[in-house]
Amino acid sequence: QFPRKKIMTMDPTESPSTQASPARNNEANRRVPDQGGGARMMSSSNDNEVIKRRRLDPPGVTAIADGAPDSQDDDVSRLEQRMESIEARFQREILKVKRSADMELLAKNIIKTLHAIEFQLSSLQDETDRLKAKVSQLDEENRRLEAAFKLHAENSDRKIHVPDPPPASFWAVQDYDYGDDLVTDNDYTRRINEHFFQIVESQSKRLRRGTFGLQNDNEELYFGNPDEDATLIRYDDALLPHWVEFCIAMRKWQSSSIRGTIKRTHPFRVYICNIELPAKILQKLRECFMPGGLGHVEKFHLARNEFQGSDGIEFAHEIIQTNKKLTEICFERNPVDRGQDCQRLIDAIQRHPNISTCYLEGFCRGDRNGHDYLLNLLCKEGMRNVDFANCGVNTNGQSALFDIIMLHPSLVWLCLDENKLNDEDAIYLAHALQHNRTLETLLLKGNEFTSLGENVLTKVIYDDSTLNALDASNHVCTIKGLGIYSEGQYNVYRNEGDGDDKTCPKLCRARKIFHLLEERNNEGTNVYFMESEMGGDTLKVVPLALAAVQTYGQHKAKRGEWEDDHGCFGTIEDKAELSITYELMRSWHIYL
Repeated sequence: QFPRKKIMTMDPTESPSTQASPARNNEANRRVPDQGGGARMMSSSNDNEVIKRRRLDPPGVTAIADGAPDSQDDDVSRLEQRMESIEARFQREILKVKRSADMELLAKNIIKTLHAIEFQLSSLQDETDRLKAKVSQLDEENRRLEAAFKLHAENSDRKIHVPDPPPASFWAVQDYDYGDDLVTDNDYTRRINEHFFQIVESQSKRLRRGTFGLQNDNEELYFGNPDEDATLIRYDDALLPHWVEFCIAMRKWQSSSIRGTIKRTHPFRVYICNIELPAKILQKLRECFMPGGLGHVEKFHLARNEFQGSDGIEFAHEIIQTNKKLTEICFERNPVDRGQDCQRLIDAIQRHPNISTCYLEGFCRGDRNGHDYLLNLLCKEGMRNVDFANCGVNTNGQSALFDIIMLHPSLVWLCLDENKLNDEDAIYLAHALQHNRTLETLLLKGNEFTSLGENVLTKVIYDDSTLNALDASNHVCTIKGLGIYSEGQYNVYRNEGDGDDKTCPKLCRARKIFHLLEERNNEGTNVYFMESEMGGDTLKVVPLALAAVQTYGQHKAKRGEWEDDHGCFGTIEDKAELSITYELMRSWHIYL
């Protein structure tokens, strides 16, 4: 019987190398015969090596050694597969990102293209609208030309059947009061022929022939002499046929047959000045100035017309009510007797949607106080120019008028000549001008101001007490009528531009500051006043002061050259800026 072999079972907790070590050691012992001490020493050293290996090698290393190549190939293969998988997934992610970026870029390009298309469409739409407006304008002009041609064709052979103007002997017999003893019958005949008969004939021909309104959009119909001191043309029946001829021509022009409808009618202006207008003439004018047809009244002036009773108010009231495109109304030197007539005209102006300029000089007759009427006018929205001279305006100590002026957003020009404003009103008015920066011209001639009131008003325009006070002065409004304004001179009280320039507050302020520095320079007190007004170390403002002197001085010099070149006034170039600069540098001990 063979001895049963001992089958070694592997403990799952032990490593293969540990379980295989005893068998391997036994085989080594059997292979090595006992050949003396050398053999025993070799066996002993091998045992020691094995023991050392057991101690140093990690578990499982010895057992794996036999099958290591196959196991390593499998691990490498699996690792390569995992890397390929990761790489493929990474490539897919990169592809997604690229596709997303491409889509985003494509979306941006599409949006940009859409914006460009929208902009082009908007430009095309604007161009289309402009072309439509141009076509509409050309169509309207064509219709006007058609109407003018029809009028010309209808009246080309027509002769005006009106009597010739009367000779001087005719007017001598009438014994009219010409208003001036120096005016002779011959003078009156010449003036009435020039300012009425010839003008009426010329304007009637233009209306009949259709040429009125074709050359420009600022056509004027004027009768009489607009000068204030012109001779009044008295009404006589000899004038009636000429008035009738004009009114017929005007109605034919307005009602001429037109193809379609004209949206943009011709604006024209009417001036009837220094001509007496009785009721029968007013009735004919009322009919021919009705709105519609080819034109509309833009400005209507009535001045010194010697109306009878309320005829003038009735006529002006109807003109205002029927002409909604009217922007300017004048009713000068036509005094109104009744208060209700005054209020009626003021209410019509106030309710009108477009009137922004009104001239009502001498509106109130006698002792009537025009204060409340003026308040109503100034309360109208959009009012810009008001002439209320010689209307008996008396505030009786109230400040309502000046409160309106102080806060008025659009008033540019105001005439209050020949009224009853006093020194108390001057104080209120000066306070209003300290805040108002829209009013450019204020006329105050012939009021009841004393030197006290005039000084208050002049100080609000030019306050030279300090530089700060001067800076806070009003640099927009020019007050005329107080003796402080002189045309065409270098005047610090004149807040106006040079030549044709408009009002420039910065230039007016510069002119005043330089003028004050120049006056102080004559006494050598510029630095003294600057130190007392500004306090502290004034050397900090040296660059600003020197720059200001140069700038303001150049402005003054340029203005002087302009006047000298045009031969209007003597030059005012005197190198004052150099003198002021020297004074400042010397007093501040500045060394260059």
